[in-house]
Amino acid sequence: MNEIFQTLDQINYALLHHYEEVLEHKLTPKQSLIIEHVEQYGALTVNELAEKMNVTASAISQLLTKLEKEHYIERSINPNSRREIIVTLGMKGKELYELYAKADEQIVLTYYAKLDDEVINQLEQAVNKIYEVILEEQVKAKGE
Repeated sequence: MNEIFQTLDQINYALLHHYEEVLEHKLTPKQSLIIEHVEQYGALTVNELAEKMNVTASAISQLLTKLEKEHYIERSINPNSRREIIVTLGMKGKELYELYAKADEQIVLTYYAKLDDEVINQLEQAVNKIYEVILEEQVKAKGE
C-alpha cells in the first residue's frame, strides 16, 4: 500500500511544473477549496459553502473577506432572500480556473492520451471506487 502512495506522490511532483502559474496565486488550501466549490456550483450561499466545507458560516466569512478583497470571489445579496449572501467567482477566480483548465488539458494531451482505452477505463474505475469509499466513510463519520 505504501508503494501506491509513493507513486502517487511521484506523479504529483512530476506534474507540478504544469501548475506553476496556478501556484503563483499563493492561496491556502481552504481558499482554493472555496474557489473550487464556487466554480463547480456557479453560485453558493455562505451557508451552503460552510456546509460543503464542514465549517461554520463565520469561518467561511473570514476566508471570503480576503478572497473578495483580492477579486477571487464576489459577494452579493440574494434578491429573493435579502438575508442570504450569494458567492460567485470574481475576475481573478475566473482567471485562476482558466489556468487550471489549461494545465489539465496539457497534462491530458501530453500524458493520458498516450494510455490505451483499457488502462484509462481501469484508472477511472479505481478512482471512482476510491471516491465512493471516501463518501461512505464520511457519511458513517457524520452519523456517529
